Amino acid sequence: MSKSIRKLLCLLMAAVLFLPQIPVMCEGDVIEISTAKELTKLAKNCSVDTWSQGKTVYLTKNIDMSDEKFSGIPTFSGSFDGQGYKIKGINLSQNASKSGLFRYITASGTVKNLNAEGTVKPGGTAEKIGGIAGSNAGRILDCKFSGTVTGKNYVGGIAGENLAGGTISDCSSAGFVCGEHYTGGIAGQNLGTIINCGNNASVNTAAQDVKMDVKSIDFENLTSMTNTPDITDIGGIAGFSSGIIQSCTNAGVVGYRHLGYNVGGIAGRQSGYLDGCTNK
Repeated sequence: MSKSIRKLLCLLMAAVLFLPQIPVMCEGDVIEISTAKELTKLAKNCSVDTWSQGKTVYLTKNIDMSDEKFSGIPTFSGSFDGQGYKIKGINLSQNASKSGLFRYITASGTVKNLNAEGTVKPGGTAEKIGGIAGSNAGRILDCKFSGTVTGKNYVGGIAGENLAGGTISDCSSAGFVCGEHYTGGIAGQNLGTIINCGNNASVNTAAQDVKMDVKSIDFENLTSMTNTPDITDIGGIAGFSSGIIQSCTNAGVVGYRHLGYNVGGIAGRQSGYLDGCTNK
């Protein structure tokens, strides 16, 4: 069947649907991923910002990315359903900001039912670094990341930053998360919603001491990375939150002795809504 005929059939199906609010999924809108090379091809396609809009991606097997040259999926605006499978062997070490399995999930993007394992440790500015997403404006649902996430600012086990309107729900992290400013087991910075998530990762439990003159610190304005020379805003769930953190649990060790400011079991610093959370 030619492509033109397939497109015509899709248009006819859409025209005769009794319930027009239900979208028609035409061939090409559904993508199945079962190999490392297919995932790499998806990442290449997603370098075009609009390519993934309206597409649904299903992971159909566990994938090992250890031998594949892979730098993350640049921009994702569709639906990625991991179906409970795992992507392991992730090794993101390129100089980058917004680094993670997905570098940026847009407001229309959803990533769900996915397990990921590996190391996210980019060079360069290394801001907005996460196991699942560097930056999330969409939805991350029922995802798990296990491994090491290391960066400078906005570093999280699931997402480096969760933007306003972004949701992280029923997710968990394990391993080690390390950053300088805005570092959390789930999200480095949360401006959106984090609900029913659990952190088992160690957050900034080891670091080299930063030499500094204590007299030079402005303790009265010790509120953000812009006016401190040291490590700030470290939390088991979020380093900093002005959004919502609801029904979350931290079981990971947070912080290290004699170094760091604004450190908390749930949030290092927060000006939003926090309720029903437990720090172990």
